Amino acid sequence: MHQDVSPHDGKGRASLPGVPVEPRNRGTVEGYDRIPDRVLRKMRVHCRRRELLLGVYMEGLAYLSRYPFLKEARDRVRSMELTIADMLSPENEAIQRRALERVEDSIEGREIRTEAKDRVHEEIELLSYPVSRFIVAAVGDSNLIKWFSHHESERASTFMEKEDISSIVSMGEELGLPALEKGPGEEGVPDARTRVVKGVRPAGGALDGERRPFWVRFTGYLPPKSNISGPEWDLIHQRMKGGYVELNRHSYIRILKEIVKERVEEGLDQKVGLPRNQTLAEMIRGLKSRVESRRKRYAPTELGRITVTRLPPCMKQILGMSQAGENLPHHARFALVTFLNAIGMSPEEIFRVFTTAPDFKADIVRYQVEHITGSTSATNYYVPNCDTMKTGGICFNPDSLCEKEWLTNPMIYFRVKGKRRKRERLTSEGTSA
Repeated sequence: MHQDVSPHDGKGRASLPGVPVEPRNRGTVEGYDRIPDRVLRKMRVHCRRRELLLGVYMEGLAYLSRYPFLKEARDRVRSMELTIADMLSPENEAIQRRALERVEDSIEGREIRTEAKDRVHEEIELLSYPVSRFIVAAVGDSNLIKWFSHHESERASTFMEKEDISSIVSMGEELGLPALEKGPGEEGVPDARTRVVKGVRPAGGALDGERRPFWVRFTGYLPPKSNISGPEWDLIHQRMKGGYVELNRHSYIRILKEIVKERVEEGLDQKVGLPRNQTLAEMIRGLKSRVESRRKRYAPTELGRITVTRLPPCMKQILGMSQAGENLPHHARFALVTFLNAIGMSPEEIFRVFTTAPDFKADIVRYQVEHITGSTSATNYYVPNCDTMKTGGICFNPDSLCEKEWLTNPMIYFRVKGKRRKRERLTSEGTSA
């Protein structure tokens, strides 16, 4: 479903009781005097329409500032009747600054910010999200879209790891992956339709450990899981019951993170109309320059004298995914690093292969590459065998040569292809002579 880039449709009103309210004594709330007058005017209108407690609003605001991609968050922003033009006006400089920071953080792969200084800060966090989406769409770069969606999903999962179980289940409901408290048919759950009640902590207590299971329908498990590789995610390795898959807390949040990433990406590849705003124009130019700077700084390496046609299908696929800016699972990265090292590429050349990944962090990638290639360790890692590649779900597009019984490792494929090319070249030279 298409998600609007703009937070305002000209008609939207909040369907939930969490609309902003101005307190009678403006000075009683910390930071309230710093809220822009334009926002206060909107708040006064809604205050006259519905008498709501400020505490309820603020409590909901803190939650929505952590998860601004939720429908309720979009409704909250619409209730303020602020357009993109409003939020890009000089009086809302704090919103613009935070929106720009969100995009810049995604480009540079910076650490996730989770601090919440005060209520005004939470309002800025909420409002900066639609502005940052608008900016990303305006820049119109496919790599930036991947970097931004990855960074925002990482931010959401960081918060989710700290939530209690009822909040996580509520998040799953909103994202289309509801969970059961117990497996179908287990004591206390009469049938598969019984779910954890939103907003109510399940019996038994505490903030939930890794061992407390989440049961999700396997039909809901498969689509987001398709972007998560590794044998540990295969259905054959999961406990299933009555069409449900059992997940621990971390695995459930990992899948929700993938759904969040897809939701954030929705609509960002569509062109947007730019208002006449000098600040916005300068912002977009600056971000385009940053994106290009990252490309130049970490330009993916060419394979030089190594012919791509010699690569086995699995490595060709993994290399292509990496250079297209996709996130690779750990075992795929490991296999590619060991392979490129074995065919003679330097650690620096291998390092540059991974620079377009959405989760790229130069120091971490460099450490991993240097460790696997033996530059900083005494261990000598070998290219995984074909059986290991199959088990890991990274044996892609096997051809007729791959089907040979004696072809048990990607390096054998590479050497055989090299010998065949040499024979073909010699035959061609002999014919022309």
